[in-house]
Amino acid sequence: MNAWMILLTVAVFLVAVGALGLAAVSWIRVQHLQRRLETQETELMSLKGALSAICSDDMVTDQRQVEMERRLRLLTDQQEQLLMRDPETGPYHHALRLAAQGASREDLVKHCGLSRGEADLLLSLNRPSSDTGG
Repeated sequence: MNAWMILLTVAVFLVAVGALGLAAVSWIRVQHLQRRLETQETELMSLKGALSAICSDDMVTDQRQVEMERRLRLLTDQQEQLLMRDPETGPYHHALRLAAQGASREDLVKHCGLSRGEADLLLSLNRPSSDTGG
């Protein structure tokens, strides 16, 4: 019976050593996983910060684009107003060119913003002469 006791004691000792080894391996694994988790949490916070910065930059870019579109519309309107004032490039000059090319009264009204009376007057003054003096 003494041999069985020794064998049982050795078996218990080996199970205890195995359990301690398994616990040590598990503890090491847990420590490794905790370090990975901390690293990933740090990276996640960094990515959140970068994403926030990108979103902020995107909003600023959108605001700048809206402002630039507004300015472009304003400049376009101002340019059109200036062209209307300039007799060399304004609607009458354009209407004269169209009339010389044979445009109709409706074309002048539609494309140059002239009234029907203005278009008729312009056409009567600038219509190519069909009379050859015969």
